[in-house]
Amino acid sequence: MNLLNDKWLPIRRKSGVCELITPWQLTDSMDTDPVESLDTPRPDFNGSLIQFLIALIQTAFPPKDEPTWGKLYDSPPLPEELRDAFMQYEHVFNMDGNGPRFLQDFTLADGERKPISTLLIEEPGANTLRENKDHFIKRGKIKSLGVTSAIAALITLQINAPAGGVGYRTSIRGGGPMTTLLIPDPFFEDEKNTLWNIIWLNVLRQTDFEQLCGNPDRNDETSIFPWLGPTRTSEPKTGRDTTPEDVHPVQIYWSMPRRIRLDYSDVKKDECNLTGREEQVIGYYFAKNYGTNFVGPWRHPLSPYRFDNQGTPLPLHPQVNGLGYRHWLGVAVGDREGVTPAAVVHSFNSSHVRNRRKTKLWVFGYDMDNMKARGWHEARMPFYHLDKMHRELFADAVRDFVEASTYIAENLRSALKRAWFRPKIKVRGDFSFIENSFWQNTEPLFYTLLDELHRVIVEDGDDTDVRHHWFKALNKASIDLFDIWAASGNMEHENPKRIALARRDLLKFNHKKVISTALKLNIKMEGKTHQQTGDK
Repeated sequence: MNLLNDKWLPIRRKSGVCELITPWQLTDSMDTDPVESLDTPRPDFNGSLIQFLIALIQTAFPPKDEPTWGKLYDSPPLPEELRDAFMQYEHVFNMDGNGPRFLQDFTLADGERKPISTLLIEEPGANTLRENKDHFIKRGKIKSLGVTSAIAALITLQINAPAGGVGYRTSIRGGGPMTTLLIPDPFFEDEKNTLWNIIWLNVLRQTDFEQLCGNPDRNDETSIFPWLGPTRTSEPKTGRDTTPEDVHPVQIYWSMPRRIRLDYSDVKKDECNLTGREEQVIGYYFAKNYGTNFVGPWRHPLSPYRFDNQGTPLPLHPQVNGLGYRHWLGVAVGDREGVTPAAVVHSFNSSHVRNRRKTKLWVFGYDMDNMKARGWHEARMPFYHLDKMHRELFADAVRDFVEASTYIAENLRSALKRAWFRPKIKVRGDFSFIENSFWQNTEPLFYTLLDELHRVIVEDGDDTDVRHHWFKALNKASIDLFDIWAASGNMEHENPKRIALARRDLLKFNHKKVISTALKLNIKMEGKTHQQTGDK
């Protein structure tokens, strides 16, 4: 099987028709029934396959300049043009056979034979099975995968590879990285909303791509596609690490931290346990530890980063509390904690050709706890097109909004703990659900006010009314949630006086100088202006 010649990519067309196509057919029937989305049974597969397609276009069909990018966004290339561009790499994308295989170890001969289900990130590991701890995700549900699902699972694992035991390396962005993609905003009827447009929004000029990291002089095929040669292994004494200087920049898209080779010895026609389709299925693969270990200042173009004290970029990862508006500033503009948006977002902001398009952000990724997948998170967030001056004003205002939200959310948690428990009692446990409920309750209005804030700043107006509206919403949400949560339901242990005092203190905190300062407002309570009185 060859990924550039065979029909394996599951898609959905505008008409609702679902089918399998080859990658070069992405722009087929653009005027009558265009391809609108991927159509796998899992969101992590969709997120990984869109990255595969972005990587393929970036490698084989990058725009030479911004005018070319704009032309091909509005008038996509013909399928035949894509096919001609892809065919130079036809030999690189074989899935089976005795030679090199896509994203599979070139020389693996003595690996451990594993059930195909363990390619799925959430599947319980060997230790979990031995100790019978697979309480929530049970063993044995997936016994075979169709070839198309196996391809998606392989790509997903190499992109998101978590820690997997001694010598099992994580992905080039660590386990379960956060990915941010630009996507067309469907709210605007004149904005093209096809799979091609999603991909093309996230493809950079080759010169811009190569400036991120990597060594453009390493242009031999094995420095681009590591499966074409022996794996650069990372055993403690005989192996070595891989830095950006060791490989071509585009290997960041084709990185292969896990040593895997699918077992085609007993492939047979059967039902894929994921899709239910009758097709060729695979039951096992071979794996071995000490694959490629990526170290150094890697900058993946689809991830936001923060930098450590030495200036090393550290990719962001979703956390257990999900993705929400508190993350919006970092992934869209950059925040005070040093988060910088993904390179594709930065390129969009700085290009007059690109930023004429109406777009949103698609943010997704795994929340990993070492080897354990705690959840998959994704969100679609608004994105605004502003010149540099207005963008900085807008970002400053949003930082103020989020800072005030953070203070009040943290104090809400403290106030509820004071309402629930006697003073000086050490309280253990996870109370993050309190803050999460606050963020979730205030998120719809945040995005509504974001639109209003954007309008005011573009018109060079005064945003004081928007700030006051946001303060009132934060204050009301904290009090409403306090009232909901304060009564535990166990009347024997409830203390009305303690609850009343905690509620009073919560309201006072909301009007203190720390909130006034964050929102740059004069917030009044009981006749006092707390920015003037000096209350802290």
